[in-house]
Amino acid sequence: MDNSSSNLIQLAIDAALDSRWEEALKLNRQIIKVDPQNLDALNRQARVHMEMGKFNLAKKYYSEALKIDPYNPIAIKNLKILKSFKGNGDSGLIHNGISKLSASLFLQEPGKTKIVNLLKVAEPQKLSKAFCGMKVNMIIKNRKITITDEFDNYLGVMPDDINYHLLKLLKGGNKYDLFIKAIKVNGLAVLIKETYRSKKFKNQPSFLENSTATLATEILTNLDQNESDDETDENEEEQVV
Repeated sequence: MDNSSSNLIQLAIDAALDSRWEEALKLNRQIIKVDPQNLDALNRQARVHMEMGKFNLAKKYYSEALKIDPYNPIAIKNLKILKSFKGNGDSGLIHNGISKLSASLFLQEPGKTKIVNLLKVAEPQKLSKAFCGMKVNMIIKNRKITITDEFDNYLGVMPDDINYHLLKLLKGGNKYDLFIKAIKVNGLAVLIKETYRSKKFKNQPSFLENSTATLATEILTNLDQNESDDETDENEEEQVV
């Protein structure tokens, strides 16, 4: 791959991460014109069309991707999502060309939800395949929590303070769902939502209440930070939560 093609791919990834969909559309189109078999570009172009509310075109590009790789997990997963949009107005992520997540998904509930900025996030190429509202997993290993997508692709790790607090709650029987809240080139924020509170923590909230202003400040000021964290022990058994 020559330098010009590499630069074009990086520009397309950056445009998608910044939600500059029209620009991403043009850049991916240029890549596909030169290399019609470029699987990543086809998947990116399909994602752009999803964000713009052009479901039929999104299906077209994901279908093209499956012709090249019939087992491509990204194309398979998102085609299923696209099918779920039809006839279910509340489940769709997009409306009138504007990205729209379910209102209940990011509803802030005092004591039950918290927005956390991950550390040591994955490279931009991997982040470009994620999207706001995507459910993610917690992998517990050596008393550390790593965040992955549904295909076990690494996304980032929890900060030490949240890591310690969340492990204590999980050990006590609480359960949580995690969703991607915000994405930047070198940053990823997730929403942690309590789904079950054990009797042990019956009168104890999972998280201290944050004001809307505080949450907004966290997103704006901390997403660009990439603090260091201790390496996990690769020999210890992993647990997916």
